[in-house]
Amino acid sequence: MDNFDLRNFLYNNTLLNEDEKEDLKKSYGKDVESFRADLSKYIADPKVKAVLDAGLADGDEDDDKLPFTSTKVAVKKLIPTQKEIGFDQSVKGNLDDEYGSLDGILKGNVNVGGPIVTYAGKYIIDGHHRWSTVFAANPGANMDTLDIAPKAGFQPLDILKAVHSAIAVDRNKVPSANPEGVNILTGINYPGVLGKVEKYLTPEAEAVWASNGIEGKEAIAKHLYKNLNKIVKNSYVTGAPGRKDMPQTDADKTKSIDKLKPLAKGEINITKPFEESKNSQIKNVIREEILKVLNK
Repeated sequence: MDNFDLRNFLYNNTLLNEDEKEDLKKSYGKDVESFRADLSKYIADPKVKAVLDAGLADGDEDDDKLPFTSTKVAVKKLIPTQKEIGFDQSVKGNLDDEYGSLDGILKGNVNVGGPIVTYAGKYIIDGHHRWSTVFAANPGANMDTLDIAPKAGFQPLDILKAVHSAIAVDRNKVPSANPEGVNILTGINYPGVLGKVEKYLTPEAEAVWASNGIEGKEAIAKHLYKNLNKIVKNSYVTGAPGRKDMPQTDADKTKSIDKLKPLAKGEINITKPFEESKNSQIKNVIREEILKVLNK
């Protein structure tokens, strides 16, 4: 695959047979969970990868672009696009301070190991657990984010598919992860939060909380419980998938920004082209049925 010449492949091959085209057409119209499952199977086929990776060879160099900016977004304004956020993967970090980020979060100087990925300054695409870590401790903070600009006709779940496609092209697979601990989005009671505090709170983290005006296990539990309830009240987008079906832009210890750059350049097919390329031999039926990655 290292020597794979995309444009040569596109110009000199019939990409997909009729059954394959029909399968892809159906997949692109499915929900995120089903789309991801199908993509996991399809991405091993170089023909399918070629279709996904043909955004600059489809006759319109601008139709597939999803530009993004590095910015800061208020934590309390963000809405999850997944329906599972595990307590142990997020809030636990505020109790053991494993990464030394707690004091900064409480003071509003957030450093959680890199920017999360958002869409339209409103929706979380990747980084839910880092976001919930910050929200639970300090919902008034701002976070660094790679924010994908709004695109006409695109909803947050469409962007999940676009990012999944970019990751698949980059990694030749569709990584996944499972939530750990209680799902905080289904609601969590105060005794449950207090129990987690008693289980995970370290003396070092307790001292950080105290230095920021919140002293004792019960005070910490009440603080977290109040903010976790705000997360539950804000809810998540309709149709949101579970954790394992969400895009993992930093999979295999890679950088999120490297998955977004091809999307920003329009290299990943996410919508049908608006005009025919004179040089391309991609048939019209492929454009109409296959290059509908997101735009139903």
